[in-house]
Amino acid sequence: MGKTRSKVWRPNEISRDLNALLEINVDYKQAWRAKQYAMELLLGSSEESFAKLPIYFHNLKRHNPGTVAYIQTDSEDCFECCFYAIGSTIRAFKSFCRKVIIIDGAHLKGNHIACNSYGWEQPDTAPCVRNMKKKRVLYECVGDCQELTFVTDRADAIRVSIENVFPHAHHGLCAFHILGNIVHKFGKNDKTKVLFWRLVKAYKRNVFEEVWYRFSSTRPQVAAYLSEIPRAKWTRAYSPSKRYDYMTSNSAESMNALSVDARKMPIIPLLEFFRRLSQEWCYKRRIEGVLTEWAKKVVSKNEERTPGWSVSGVSDALYEVHDFKHGGIVDLRQETCT
Repeated sequence: MGKTRSKVWRPNEISRDLNALLEINVDYKQAWRAKQYAMELLLGSSEESFAKLPIYFHNLKRHNPGTVAYIQTDSEDCFECCFYAIGSTIRAFKSFCRKVIIIDGAHLKGNHIACNSYGWEQPDTAPCVRNMKKKRVLYECVGDCQELTFVTDRADAIRVSIENVFPHAHHGLCAFHILGNIVHKFGKNDKTKVLFWRLVKAYKRNVFEEVWYRFSSTRPQVAAYLSEIPRAKWTRAYSPSKRYDYMTSNSAESMNALSVDARKMPIIPLLEFFRRLSQEWCYKRRIEGVLTEWAKKVVSKNEERTPGWSVSGVSDALYEVHDFKHGGIVDLRQETCT
C-alpha cells in the first residue's frame, strides 16, 4: 500500500489501496460513503452523540471529583454549546500552573459545524464553548485573582467578557496578531519584524526604550500605529502581570493542529480525545522526572548561553548571580531579579 499523509485513511487512499490489494475499482464517492459508514460504526452518529452528552458529563463528574461541566440549550431545548474542565486540571492550574489563560478558536469539521474554543494550556479545558451566557463557567473554575492573565486576539467580545467577568485580570494581546495587522497595513519588512519582536520580548523597560528609539526612527508610521495600543497589552516590559513567554496565542494554535482529525468526530469522541490526551500528558510528566522535557531544554539552553557566570547561594531561595559585566540578586520564591 502507498503511504498516507496522516493517520486518517482518506477516500482517495482507500480507492488506491483497494485497487492495489484486491484489484477492485472504487471511485472517490464510493470510498467516501464507505468511510463514513465505517466511522459511524466505530464512533456512533453525531445525533446519538449529542443525545448521550448529558450522560457523558454526569459520569465525567462522578468519576472525576471537582469537574465542572455544563450544557447550554436554547428556548426549544436544542444544543447550543457546552463546557467542561476536569477536576484534576482545575486543581493543577490553581496550585501549580502559571496563571495564564490563552483563548483562541477552532472550527469543528463534522456533520454539525460549530466553533471550538480553547482556554489555558490544558487540552481538556473548554472544548465546544461558543457563548456561555447563562453561567460564568470559567470563573467558577479558576475564580478571579490579581495574577490572572489572558492572552487573546483583539476581538471586542472577548475584551468585554474579560472586563465583566474577571475585573482584576490583565488582558494581554497576541503579538503575532498585531504583527499580522502591521504587515497588512504597511507591508512586509524584515527589519520591522526583527525590531518588533525585540520590543515584545524585552524584559526591562530601558532595553525596550532603546529599541523603541531605533524603531520609531526607522519606521515612524508603524511606531505611530503601535502607540495607539497600550504597551501593557503587547509588551513584556510594561505588562502589569507575569506573561512569561506567552506573548502570542500560538499554544492554542498548536492544540488546533494536534486535534485536526479529532475535530471531525462526533462530540463525545471529540471530548474524549481531549480528556485522554490530558491524562496521557500528566502521566508522562509524572514518570519522566521533576522537569518536563520542555523545561529540561530551556535549562540546557540557558546553561549554554551563560558560560563563565558565577552563582553564589545566599539562602534557600536567594542567589547572587554575576556575569562578565553586571551582578544581581535572584529571588526564586518571589520570582524577581534585580
